[in-house]
Amino acid sequence: MSAPTVYQIIEESGAQLVDSLTRGSELAAAIWERDDYGPVSYQKPGHHTLSCYLEGGVRMRRLFQRRAMGGGAPGRICVMPADQRYDWDVSGHVRLFHLYFSDQQLKTMAERVLDRESAHLALDDRTFVADPWIHQICMHGILQLDWHDRADQLAISSLNDSLINYLLKHYSNSQVTLPECRGGLAPAVRRLLSEYIESHLDRALTLHSLASLAHLSEYHFARMFKVSFGEPPHQYVNRRRLVKASMLLQHAELSISEIALQCGFSSQSHFSHRFRQGMGITPGRYRRSKRETPVSRV
Repeated sequence: MSAPTVYQIIEESGAQLVDSLTRGSELAAAIWERDDYGPVSYQKPGHHTLSCYLEGGVRMRRLFQRRAMGGGAPGRICVMPADQRYDWDVSGHVRLFHLYFSDQQLKTMAERVLDRESAHLALDDRTFVADPWIHQICMHGILQLDWHDRADQLAISSLNDSLINYLLKHYSNSQVTLPECRGGLAPAVRRLLSEYIESHLDRALTLHSLASLAHLSEYHFARMFKVSFGEPPHQYVNRRRLVKASMLLQHAELSISEIALQCGFSSQSHFSHRFRQGMGITPGRYRRSKRETPVSRV
């Protein structure tokens, strides 16, 4: 029988699950809150975990054989490899972001990025490390997205991959500098991608599906896409969704909820939030402003 996962152990400890995200058939991430006291232990959970402290945690301690390490606080992270034991003394309020990924996912990513065999790749065991970059990605990237809206799936996938790539570079024994991307996509591939995206804006586009069209790994595709289009895939797709939405608001006799669905948003509220964020105005006000007939002056 396999060891309980970190998710299962935290759930059984009484912590509150704020939100969770699956990627394919696997659990990918979760946000937890806890306000009580007590011990929590992970015994070789069988998957890697990145933990980022969002709130509280100042009274958290990691227990070793005869000593304890404290120092949890917002902006601190823990990198927890799959084959280690972790004993925690939980005390007071804490809110955490967890990213879960298997050793196979890590090694597959490493092979695609580094283009070499990764049998001896291992993550560092790190506790309460201050890492502003990861904290920024979590607070102002992943946590600002709707984990359950198909319009945000590409952005979430890209940011999760960015976190794993960052761990490879800064918290593993790979000891390499990730290669720079100097060339973009071929013109024919750019046209194919542009046409595919335009005709599938109502669907949940993923980094995997777009990279497959270009016959590239997700890592190299994302970097080459940015060189070719001037922005990351998720930003490009979001912009094209808003362009399509603005055209439909001006010219189509559709409700705002129908336009939201045609542009890949699962709900009108999420569409309205993204539209206002990108265009500086709500969809309803945008439609009215474009359809108002100027009053003629005599």
